[in-house]
Amino acid sequence: MKTPSTKRAFWVTNMSPMNVTLADLALNIRAFSTVNLLDDRHYKYTIEQLLKSKESGSLFKKRDRIVVRDVAPPDPEKNRIQIVYGSIIPDRVRSLYNVNEEEYEELKVSNEDQKKQDEIYAQENADLAELDLQRSVINPPKKV
Repeated sequence: MKTPSTKRAFWVTNMSPMNVTLADLALNIRAFSTVNLLDDRHYKYTIEQLLKSKESGSLFKKRDRIVVRDVAPPDPEKNRIQIVYGSIIPDRVRSLYNVNEEEYEELKVSNEDQKKQDEIYAQENADLAELDLQRSVINPPKKV
């Protein structure tokens, strides 16, 4: 847990869907973002400049789009996936499922029935092949 910071803060939030320019501070705040204007790493403003802008400057004029906050925004929650080091990861050799090959009597086909089906299939394919050959004789391919 973080301890409360003793640094000064002047949080400004842009509530509009467009970027907003604060002319007297020479600053452009992106849409839906929050910045600390007293952050020494990024800005060099004094508290007097910011209070003057809040009372009668661009922060006052754009108060419908810009909000001055007293409290820092909360840190965004980080979605973390926990790693379980003792977990079992299945490999391709071993399966999690038991596959049972069952044979059903009603689906079994005798050798004689299989041969009859093969002959019928071969006869149908022979008839189709003969029809294809006749069509190619009637309409020979064009020679270029």
